[in-house]
Amino acid sequence: MSNVESLPYELLGRYFSGEATPEEAIAVDDWMRTHQDNQVVYDQVAALWDSAVLQQRYQLPDKETALRELKYKWNPPVVKRSFPALKIAAGLALLVGVAAILMLQLRRQPEKTTLAMISRQTATDIFRDTLPDNSLAVLNSHSAIRYAPGFTDSVRMVNLSGEAWFDVTSHPDKPFIVAVGDVRVQVLGTAFNVKQSEEKISVMVKSGLVRMSRGDSSILVKAGQEGIYNIAGKELGLTGGAFNGNQMGYATRIFNFENITLKEIVAQLEKAYGIKVILENKALENCTMSSSFENKPIEYVFEVISVTLNVTCRFEKDKVFVSGAGCN
Repeated sequence: MSNVESLPYELLGRYFSGEATPEEAIAVDDWMRTHQDNQVVYDQVAALWDSAVLQQRYQLPDKETALRELKYKWNPPVVKRSFPALKIAAGLALLVGVAAILMLQLRRQPEKTTLAMISRQTATDIFRDTLPDNSLAVLNSHSAIRYAPGFTDSVRMVNLSGEAWFDVTSHPDKPFIVAVGDVRVQVLGTAFNVKQSEEKISVMVKSGLVRMSRGDSSILVKAGQEGIYNIAGKELGLTGGAFNGNQMGYATRIFNFENITLKEIVAQLEKAYGIKVILENKALENCTMSSSFENKPIEYVFEVISVTLNVTCRFEKDKVFVSGAGCN
């Protein structure tokens, strides 16, 4: 039998509003694992919560409007055809519970009426943003983040779409969580990269430790590891080997080029340094080289390229012109 009645609704409210502590989040996860019906109930409540409250998370919802919408979306005739009497009873209990959650949130957070979310979005460029807690976020191209000003809640929550690098300041009493798609990445003191595509969500950890979670499933990702969430299969896992650190070079400016073409090198340098590189001889694209750079000035990087490939590099504002005979 489902023990939905045993879950404190105030705890569930903090979980869905992103204010639960790690221990409280684990308690909710444990509750879901105690009975298969609880996972079904969780998904239903999550859908109701998102529909009724998500768009107004940082505004004070109108209580009567939210409750009317909630009752409208909980359609008793449909529930009666799809579930046995026991689940109908559980659904009614949930309706009361979610309503209680809404009322608790209304009583506890009246001061959030004036808060407006901060949004950052990139087109083809790279954007470096210092967050309210002095953590660093670097957005790759075609990405966006959204967060509350001042991080005044008990959790530092950042919503991400696309790809971003995070170097998070330590604050043990205020967890840092990145919400991306269905996945939440909880930081346990670290620097890491999150990338969302149509097929997967990947988290590459440079230092420290993060927890990737989706529903009642979670994995720990350590420094040097890459965690993957397969969107179609709804599965979390770790990749077998070490990830390619050059993928984070757009943010860290740390590169380890090993026998790769000048065309590939140029593409990564353009993103990391916000420059445009023109190869005046197309034959230069296939020249290969190996070298490592750790946050070096761009002039130094092209000096090494010039010596290694026997080419000439000329700077004109934010453009670099590379000329030479090319490679066979």
